[in-house]
Amino acid sequence: MEPLEMQDVQQQLVRCQNALDQARQSGWDPDLVLAFEEATRLLHEGAIVRRHLATEPPATSPLEVPGETADAAPPPEPKNRLLEPLEDEEVAPKNQVDLISSIGELTLAEKLALQPLQNVAEGMSILDRAQFTSVLFSGEEEVFGTLLGKLERASTQEEAMSLFQEALATSGDPEEIEELKESFAKRIMRTFVS
Repeated sequence: MEPLEMQDVQQQLVRCQNALDQARQSGWDPDLVLAFEEATRLLHEGAIVRRHLATEPPATSPLEVPGETADAAPPPEPKNRLLEPLEDEEVAPKNQVDLISSIGELTLAEKLALQPLQNVAEGMSILDRAQFTSVLFSGEEEVFGTLLGKLERASTQEEAMSLFQEALATSGDPEEIEELKESFAKRIMRTFVS
């Protein structure tokens, strides 16, 4: 693999940033994860090749025998990097950036998603209600409404989750069902956070 040129590095960084921006706005989907993974992989591989080329000793001609020139210094004693870190490696951890802190602050939507709820229906959009009702409760609005009332009276998170499991009557795509079950369960858990 050839080392990445500056323009290629910039292009991969832009791809990474675009993927992170899309994930902040609409969450991670499989295609977005693959795009982010490919861009970061290309950056990593290019950096490894670049580092190898930078630390590679200059090639000697077949006529030159290493160590036989008068002004050449003897090569340094190789170190076992497992037992003794190189001088560069001792400094490296201090210079590394934590990936989470490099992503930036949470968006307003992400902050709101972590806030406690007074009840499960608080802040639920019409679209959310329609999705929950049609996929998790087979379109039965009465069952959904009754469940919301029971959840308000639940005294523990376990009781609320049990009520939710009992009321489920799913229909549709299994992936969508799991995603919506998880989303609804998170809303239940947020009602018991103080």
